[in-house]
Amino acid sequence: MKSRSQKTVKFLAITTAIILSIAYLLPIYVMVLTSLKTPYEITQRTYLIPSIDLHPENYAKAFSLVKNALLNSLIISSSVTAISSFVGGLSGFYLSRFKSKFSKILFVLVGISLYLPYQAILVPLVQLMARTRLALTHAGMIMSYSILNVPLASILMGTFFMSVPREIEEAAEMDGATKRQIFFRVVSPMAMPGYASTAILVFTQVWNEFLLALTLSTPQTATLQVKLAEVKGSFVALYNLQMAAAIIGIVVPVGFFLLLGRYFIRGILAGALKG
Repeated sequence: MKSRSQKTVKFLAITTAIILSIAYLLPIYVMVLTSLKTPYEITQRTYLIPSIDLHPENYAKAFSLVKNALLNSLIISSSVTAISSFVGGLSGFYLSRFKSKFSKILFVLVGISLYLPYQAILVPLVQLMARTRLALTHAGMIMSYSILNVPLASILMGTFFMSVPREIEEAAEMDGATKRQIFFRVVSPMAMPGYASTAILVFTQVWNEFLLALTLSTPQTATLQVKLAEVKGSFVALYNLQMAAAIIGIVVPVGFFLLLGRYFIRGILAGALKG
């Protein structure tokens, strides 16, 4: 009876995994097929059927249309990721180690800020960029995204630092190390999985963000997500080029994840595995 029950659970688990995998991979499959078709073939609505005559040149055309936006996204996302990871590491260490009333209140405020929608802070953020004369520039977009992502990095890194044994820091302090040396030479090397997880989440979030990029960008600073909305054309819907450009845009964050992915789960679960 127990064996039959285990088989039933295993069957349901495998079936659920297969269904979820199909639901997740089907849109990507359609994107790839569409990117290799002509506009006429797309109008036939045979989305799941591969084309007999493939058109890989669609990718070359799409890349020529989005290459500048791709570079903008890479510059902005990389800069914001570096800034958020560094500042988030410093603030996360402070929030996890110094248990004053101020740090507890600050921890709560930082946590609350994670749940604020972009729409709620869009107007004051645009006003801030205008007053600092950073509006419609790369620096302004980097600063805006950093303001929005440093709280996330702080919470993630603070959670990870809580899993680092204090005895290691106490031993370093007894050897004469200062707080700065303890953070940069002792704690930070141990926190690399946390930094990797934070970098992946921040990079992916900034890379895929659309609303703020649409509001603060110009044709010269437009990110990939903004450019994707223009690629299909105004009079003729060139979905093949749009899908090709979208797949090109997927390559960078997926590559970034594959580069740091082995640290991802370990960093995310660090707080849960404490003790």
